[in-house]
Amino acid sequence: MRTCKHCAHGSADHLSYCSACGHWLGAPTSGMMAFGAVIGVDRMRGTAAFSRTLVATSRGAITGASTMPPRGTTTQRPVAGPPKTGLRWAGDAIAYIYVYLRDKLDAGARRRRLTEERAGAEALLSSAVNDLAATVLREGVQHPDFTGLLEAIGRSHARREAAAADLDAADMLQQNEVIRLAAQVEAAEAEWTASDRTSREADEILRGAATDRESAGNRLGRVKDERLRLTREMENEAGPRAAQLAHDAVGLADEQRALEELTEKLDRQLVDLRDSSAALRGAAAAAKAKLEQATAARRDAASAMAASIAGRQRDRVTAEKEAADLTEQLGHTAAEIRPPHSSLLSAYQNIDRLTDTIADRGAQITALEQMQARYDHRKLLTGVGLLTSMLIATAAALWAVLR
Repeated sequence: MRTCKHCAHGSADHLSYCSACGHWLGAPTSGMMAFGAVIGVDRMRGTAAFSRTLVATSRGAITGASTMPPRGTTTQRPVAGPPKTGLRWAGDAIAYIYVYLRDKLDAGARRRRLTEERAGAEALLSSAVNDLAATVLREGVQHPDFTGLLEAIGRSHARREAAAADLDAADMLQQNEVIRLAAQVEAAEAEWTASDRTSREADEILRGAATDRESAGNRLGRVKDERLRLTREMENEAGPRAAQLAHDAVGLADEQRALEELTEKLDRQLVDLRDSSAALRGAAAAAKAKLEQATAARRDAASAMAASIAGRQRDRVTAEKEAADLTEQLGHTAAEIRPPHSSLLSAYQNIDRLTDTIADRGAQITALEQMQARYDHRKLLTGVGLLTSMLIATAAALWAVLR
């Protein structure tokens, strides 16, 4: 306990202000600078104590257990002053609103700082435990309680190495498979392109032959009609006119025979071209199906290889996580057992400092929470009511004057 020089009230060691009168007591003496010594930065200077308005209470008020002097200590109690009048009490109630709000803000900011410092100390403690485990592994520290953990860590590292080797092999296999399947797809695509081009050319030739056959057939029909007309006219004519018609009919007969031979030849060519075109279209369709099959096989193989690689990666991550967990467990075990080894002493000291810092910050946060229950809510509500009434009365008076 620390005694206030102004009112002789005994306050807790972690307070920088008197809990009775609010006067400055000096820097706290509860080890508030421990965290700054660990991280090398004095973050608590100037914020080591509670707000003066947070811990200040009215003169003669009853304080909590954390501010009471220990049993057997005799302290001079402050002499109670004259009772406050109603007007002065109302003023104090209104001023208590400011005290309450300021204390809330100060306590909230301090709680955030303490929480951040505790989280930082916990992160540093975890790192220190891992460093301790790494030192145990590096220096080969032996202890009966370490045997099982060391063997498990060795197995985890072996699984991680095996998973890493499998992952490298899977990557190489994937690259080779991608190259092979790409070559197959390119070959199938070239075959389909050639077959399709040949089929299109055959179709063009077939269409040209069909056009020629149609033209020859139309010409043959016209020649037959013309020859039939001349034959009818020869039956009704005589003399030179009949001889001319007979001569023209002979010429048409020769042309008809030539056209008939041409149409027969074109018919045979059409049959051959149709068969060739159908075969080429079938070959093009087969080449296209082969290309689609090669593309699907390439896609399925890529998916399968990706799934295999993902499985290898999961195995490696799982092994690494297991090794990290076992290493951390080894560090906690070493921190509890404390095997006597010169290379571990500094790690023990660092862990002890961080543990004390975490406990100190937790105690300060708990003290802050306890201090929040010491507000005079009746006085606060009275002040809020009086302030609200004053504002309403002022507004009513202004409205009455300005109307």
